[in-house]
Amino acid sequence: MNYKVIDKTILLSLDKDAFINKSIKKVFEKENFRFGWISGIGAVYNAHIGFYDKENKRYIDKVFEEDCELLSISGNVTYLESEYFVHTHVSISNQSFKAFGGHLFDAQIAAAGEFKISLFDCRIDRKLSTDIGLNIWCMENENN
Repeated sequence: MNYKVIDKTILLSLDKDAFINKSIKKVFEKENFRFGWISGIGAVYNAHIGFYDKENKRYIDKVFEEDCELLSISGNVTYLESEYFVHTHVSISNQSFKAFGGHLFDAQIAAAGEFKISLFDCRIDRKLSTDIGLNIWCMENENN
């Protein structure tokens, strides 16, 4: 893993076999950043993605073990119970050029991963919404 911090932006390059979400969390823990917005591209395998079934308040998930192009990743880094929480969504495609997407639990880099994380000087916490069963942004926190 290599990264540079330029102004309010992290440029992150992940090596083969690195886990995306775990690596991003490590950078935030090391540098003590507060909030970030993620975008990126690359190639992945073991992409564990999900679709949220709001009726049953659970994810329907699938692991794509094969190498796939990471067409796009978007997400953010917030806090959940005083720990960093990386929340990402992806679009991936396989050798047949079929695209799939959803919530990313995590994935490993197959060849390269290139990410831009925009940093903001505010803190956003997550709180459980019992209506939908997910930890969502809590804008009530005045500790920004």
